[in-house]
Amino acid sequence: MKGPRADWQPGSILVGFDGTERDRDAAVLAASLAHSDSELLLVHIVPPAGFGPISPRQLGSEEVPGAQELFAPGITILGDLKVETGVYLGRSPAKELTAIAEEKDIDLIVIGPPRPKRLERALLGSVIRGLMNGAPAPTVMARIDYGKDAPEPPQTIAVAFDGMPESIVAVEHAEALARPIGASLRLLTVATRATTIAGMLGYVPPMPKSPSEVLADGVASVADDIKVEGRKLEGGSIPAAIAADSEDGVDLIVTGSRGYGAFSRVMIGSVSTGLLNQAACPVMVTPRPSRDEIEAQRVEADTPA
Repeated sequence: MKGPRADWQPGSILVGFDGTERDRDAAVLAASLAHSDSELLLVHIVPPAGFGPISPRQLGSEEVPGAQELFAPGITILGDLKVETGVYLGRSPAKELTAIAEEKDIDLIVIGPPRPKRLERALLGSVIRGLMNGAPAPTVMARIDYGKDAPEPPQTIAVAFDGMPESIVAVEHAEALARPIGASLRLLTVATRATTIAGMLGYVPPMPKSPSEVLADGVASVADDIKVEGRKLEGGSIPAAIAADSEDGVDLIVTGSRGYGAFSRVMIGSVSTGLLNQAACPVMVTPRPSRDEIEAQRVEADTPA
């Protein structure tokens, strides 16, 4: 695909560490997505002791004597990759990780799963939701116990595709991930069932193209050197249909973020939120396209082949 993000690669990866067993899940996922020349930054956010105003900053080694022990499991998992670590003072882990990603021009953010508590899973966790809603780069969340396995690059990458600009950006990122490692893509388009809306029996929101046509366009847009298949799914819930299909051999799901506002930011909407809650494999949410990128997509689509 010749989109504006086609040259994206996870050259610099930020991995959020919280000092729990979930750090291993995040580290194994980061290792599976990294290339041999990727640079990784492991970050832990320490809250201040009091409630007064503070200036977020990186802490020196003398201020956090146990930092090396905290990062040691991750460094071991990441093996020969180039790894740096940093402990930062801040009240909001999501806000601080976002700021670090901006400052360091990070290509990919990796985070561990929510705590294994029913309420936090349902809410995704305040840190995860806050980070996802402000991240300047694609953000991928590991699953619980992902770290039990050795790091392996994904072989099959699924993409939630509906033909909208956000899903086109998701395909671009998935294609960029797949090419260096020889992974295949599976584009998933969901034909939702008719719904009933106050006095309108069997109302179906209008679509400029049928789901089959949308899917065919997406498959045709993928470069010839990448193996791709398209699957049209049926279901009343888009996230549930994609999550269920992805249990069949999918290693990573890539989904676009909600198109909202002028800035290129991740903003998790109902589909991405549902996938983060329901999918059995890691889920990557890509930044929504800017207006310039949307216009570039439109021009490309209107240009005769």
